[in-house]
Amino acid sequence: MNNHDASPLLLVEHVSKSFGGVQALRDGSFDLNRGEVLAIVGGNGAGKSTLIKVVAGAHVPDGGRIVIKGREVLRSEHSVSHMQARGIEVVYQDLALVPNMTAPYNLFLGRIPKKWGIFVDERAMREKTRDVLAKLNVTTVQDLSQPISSMSGGQQQSIAIGRAIAWGSDIVILDEPTAALGPNETAEVERLVEDVRDQHGTSFILISHNLDQVRRLADRILVTHHGVTSREFKRDEITSDRLVKAITLGE
Repeated sequence: MNNHDASPLLLVEHVSKSFGGVQALRDGSFDLNRGEVLAIVGGNGAGKSTLIKVVAGAHVPDGGRIVIKGREVLRSEHSVSHMQARGIEVVYQDLALVPNMTAPYNLFLGRIPKKWGIFVDERAMREKTRDVLAKLNVTTVQDLSQPISSMSGGQQQSIAIGRAIAWGSDIVILDEPTAALGPNETAEVERLVEDVRDQHGTSFILISHNLDQVRRLADRILVTHHGVTSREFKRDEITSDRLVKAITLGE
């Protein structure tokens, strides 16, 4: 892990969110340093998904505050596009890839470059895609003309993570990144996360039910319980049994 700056890259303080009469998140607080992997774990309905969607801009919080690089996010600014502009990207479990499109087109979704303002600059897209994959040390994606649907799950996850960091993102949120992958593909995605963190200083927030994976990847582990971020552990101070107890009992 890289050395941290004095102040956190992301600061979340006492964030809350209700939907109708249901309070999904009562008190969410954490910080994230540059070049760090923070895992957020909890049972179903514990509030972790709501917390992450607030940070990503998908939900406007009812209370609390979010500070990115020392600057607070105003309520009027709270949106997905604003959070992306501030350097936060999300790779959701479904990856949000277009199956019948190639890797370059998926990498450039919403950012398609044009030549002379009319024609798609496919050469620039291919070159950028190869550059991104090279920076990620991804060697398994060779044919950029094939549709995403013909690629393996691990290759698709590599493209999704590549898209998240290709545009200068400082923070990437990974939502169950290996839930549908086999052991070899899971190991490749975990290597990718570690390489991007170590080489580019990217910070990751990891949502995962795989506690062994959490203990392998995360520098710190945050537990949500009944809508509250109840406990925080460093990787080297927690056992799987102790982590399960914190998730189920909040203590």
